[in-house]
Amino acid sequence: MHRHFKLIASLLLLTIGTVAPAQDKLKDGTTLAWTKDITVGQAQLKNDSVSLPALTVPVYESKAGDVWGLLKKELPGASFKKQGSLMKAAGVSLSPAQAAPADVLAQVVQDKKQGMSTLTFAFLKAGTNEPMDAAQLEPVMRELGVKLNKAVVQGQLSQWEKALGKAGSKAEGAAKDQAKAQSRMTKAQSELEKITREKSKLQNERAVLQKEVDLYNQKWTLSQDPKDLKKLAKARDRITKNDNQMAKSMDSEAKVQRDISKSSSAVPDAQKAKDQKTAAQADVQRTVDALRNKLNSIR
Repeated sequence: MHRHFKLIASLLLLTIGTVAPAQDKLKDGTTLAWTKDITVGQAQLKNDSVSLPALTVPVYESKAGDVWGLLKKELPGASFKKQGSLMKAAGVSLSPAQAAPADVLAQVVQDKKQGMSTLTFAFLKAGTNEPMDAAQLEPVMRELGVKLNKAVVQGQLSQWEKALGKAGSKAEGAAKDQAKAQSRMTKAQSELEKITREKSKLQNERAVLQKEVDLYNQKWTLSQDPKDLKKLAKARDRITKNDNQMAKSMDSEAKVQRDISKSSSAVPDAQKAKDQKTAAQADVQRTVDALRNKLNSIR
């Protein structure tokens, strides 16, 4: 079903608002609720110059090719081959309720405007051209119609379940990215607080060291004692070391400030991406839930 592949491609973009809660139909025409009737109709199938009594069932939201593909799955023992303008399968067992295998002439007509197809079966006694009593096979035909319509909706559901898995993975990835961005911001802020405390400590130490330098400088000026000069040199070394540590702290502070600046935009962006993908996942989940209910409503 080509339209479903297009559906999956659009879902991978995860655009919010693909499905509104009040919406009853998707953009590709897929309905979200089962409001149809599966009624067996009477018809005629022309085989060469002979018209045979036949039964019809609608297969909603399907193309003719879809119906033929589904028949292979729902009637695994039936092998349809072209016979004139129709398709024929020999020895078909449609249901346990069917008394004996039958030969089936089949036709599928697609109604593009209505977005559906109609399956028509004419039943012949196996190996003959003698028609079977179509009225007796109406329950069997309706059972097949239910199976085919369920198969169509199951196909829709399967595509959206795949999309839900991808949407869930993207939402999970976005949540992890948001957590990482927030963690980086928290870590940077914590590091900045640590650096601020270190700078304050160094500033206090420098004030004390500067007093020592002033004191030893005064003593040296008055005494010219080499011992006082040595103490002055050591005090100046300690100030130099303090200044170097302060320079490193300021470099670290500048780096952390840059990290915080980046995080200031990264965190809200990551949160926005998380919210968008979570909302997109919720949209897809609503569609999946609706299609599950739709599938269960087909009787």
